[in-house]
Amino acid sequence: MAQIAPAVREPRKYYGEMRLSLADDHLVLDFPYDAAQVAEVRRLKGAKWDKVARVWRAPVSSLNECRDFAVAHEFTIDPEVLLLTLPTQKNSSRSISIHPDGFISLAFAYDRVAVTSVKQIPGITWDKATHAWKAPITSVDEVVRWGETFDVPVDAAVRQEASAVRGQLESTMAASRATDAAIHIPGMLGELLPYQRAGVAYALASQRCFIADEMGLGKSVQAAATIELLASQGEDVFPGAVVCPPNLVVNWQAEWWKFFPDRNIQIVTNRKEFPADYDIVVVGYSNISTWVRQLSSHKSYVFDESHYCKTPTAQRTKVAKRLARSAGAKAPIMLLTGTPVTNRPAEYAAQLDILGQIDKFGGMWGFYRRYCDAFKDKWGQWHLEGHSNLEELNDRLRSTCYIRRTKPEVMKELPPIVHSPVLVAGAPSVMKEYAKAEADIVQYLVERAKEIAREMGLSERSAAVRAKFRAEASQHLVRISVPRRIAAKAKMAAANEWITAHTEEGHKVVVAAHHRDIVDELAREHGGLKIQGGMNVHEVEAAKA
Repeated sequence: MAQIAPAVREPRKYYGEMRLSLADDHLVLDFPYDAAQVAEVRRLKGAKWDKVARVWRAPVSSLNECRDFAVAHEFTIDPEVLLLTLPTQKNSSRSISIHPDGFISLAFAYDRVAVTSVKQIPGITWDKATHAWKAPITSVDEVVRWGETFDVPVDAAVRQEASAVRGQLESTMAASRATDAAIHIPGMLGELLPYQRAGVAYALASQRCFIADEMGLGKSVQAAATIELLASQGEDVFPGAVVCPPNLVVNWQAEWWKFFPDRNIQIVTNRKEFPADYDIVVVGYSNISTWVRQLSSHKSYVFDESHYCKTPTAQRTKVAKRLARSAGAKAPIMLLTGTPVTNRPAEYAAQLDILGQIDKFGGMWGFYRRYCDAFKDKWGQWHLEGHSNLEELNDRLRSTCYIRRTKPEVMKELPPIVHSPVLVAGAPSVMKEYAKAEADIVQYLVERAKEIAREMGLSERSAAVRAKFRAEASQHLVRISVPRRIAAKAKMAAANEWITAHTEEGHKVVVAAHHRDIVDELAREHGGLKIQGGMNVHEVEAAKA
């Protein structure tokens, strides 16, 4: 049986000249196989063999080495390669150190692989001033690992900082998930629930943080308790300021007095009068621009419903940031919001800036690039509405300045039913109408009492007159229903805001109202679903479906 000889691969025949050329973003070395030359090319930094094109490719950063190789072996060098010059390396050092401004500086010569890798460090940005990369101190572990991978020397101070920061982040993360804390607040009426004590302990340790519990879990009392506890420890926290939606100014005063009745709490409800003496002043977002001078340099700040400050260019956001900057470095600043970290994390950037915590996330643009999937479209417009690395963001927030509990998580600590009255300031234009209606009904009741007394020939204070007056209560209720309807209209804006906030978090909301026109208006605002008197059976069943 005849044997078939194995095929022998012929060496590639080379008909062209040995050439060094430029192709897009890299260099190309084309030459026939020579063991010595191949060994030499392998030592060129970044050089790789292209099996398909059967040429060697090297990064432009190896330009000088490639030209030296080509000249030594009498290659033809394309004119564009001869004329090409690399920019002077402005920072030729290789080191990782702590900058005096508090961030970590990473200096190294350009290398495409190293740059691609360093961009994965959370919060990393390029610093034009130092011609080096800078990372927030909270990313020190990732920086050290990167330096070890790319053989960039890491200063001893950075390694020491890594150990300290790691311990602090782990401690703060654990505190954000705590279910109770051993704290006592002198002078407080009532008791905090266990999870609220944990919230106060977290805010006490963080000093500047979000309290982002779900709505109805007592964020305001935790903020007030934190400030009161600091005061009891001798910290200088008064005078302080609470900034909140305008319709919650009165409620904040009532809530603080509910637990700390001796505290001097004053409110600002207009742009004409500002109190002269107070421990805590409460002002609405709509008025802070008017009173920015009076509100500056306070010893503590609370920004309620802080998502009002989610837009960096908004006037109230700018003023809120200015107020926070006017406080001392150790002044407690708390942002209260029921809005979780959603698929639009860009909304948190401006709020982190108010807290003075944005540098821990690489600054505004470091935050946008890392967590908002920021990109520029073909018209040069930046898009920040995306999201990326959300799990990492949640962990970093919790380990620095963020605590959030939901109702399912603390349900066992809550009573079966929670009544949480909310005092709101009615719309000024409607409240004028209410004041007139109230005055009219009071005048009517006074005149009716006098009329009954005259008819009976008795004193207005006599038991018989009072009895007949009470007997007419149903008639009085008809008249009283007028200011009640006006009061409902005055609360409408606050009610709509409350309902919207709950439904946007995915909660089911049932709203009860006394008057048909109020029910109709609420239904129109929130999807049209309603059940009220006068509807037939079919209409009710259709509404329930």
